[in-house]
Amino acid sequence: MKNEILAQEHCPYCKRHCSLIDPHCGKGKALAAKRIKEEKKEKEEKKEPSIDPEADEWKDIQSEIRLMRLCKNGCHLLPERKAGKQGGKAARLYIVAALAEKGGLTQKELKENSGLHFKELEKVLQKLEKKGCIIRKPDEGKDIKIILTGKGYESAKEHMRDWKRENDSIFSPLTEEEKSSLEHILKKILR
Repeated sequence: MKNEILAQEHCPYCKRHCSLIDPHCGKGKALAAKRIKEEKKEKEEKKEPSIDPEADEWKDIQSEIRLMRLCKNGCHLLPERKAGKQGGKAARLYIVAALAEKGGLTQKELKENSGLHFKELEKVLQKLEKKGCIIRKPDEGKDIKIILTGKGYESAKEHMRDWKRENDSIFSPLTEEEKSSLEHILKKILR
């Protein structure tokens, strides 16, 4: 074993057995350089990658994942907590409330503002039309304007009272400015 240790620390090529830290012969110098390279390689293999906790890339990824999880959880939770109590009435309430506020809107405007897909919107409009709550009138060009009837206006007021009574608003912690910002942000993402 002593010979192995000596062989590792001293030059095995010449009779002087000089240290490999400062070899005198050419073969000893080559051996010393080879061992230094091997040691560096071993250190690099053992060395873990440096972790920079302040790296912007990591923060961006974490931020996006956090936002995606919040959106996913919100999409599942909100309808169950609030609109679920109203069943399918939430979409009808939104439409009659928008019509009551504006007086009348085109189907395209309702689709853009409600976030409903065309088929969903059409289904709701058909139900409201059957109940006599809305009428459709041709507007400029190919557009059709949706207008509330008197019965529709009274129905809208009744739905609004029910909604307020049954749902302490889930968005009540937000100011009007925050609600507007949230709506703007969600519309921007979902385009």
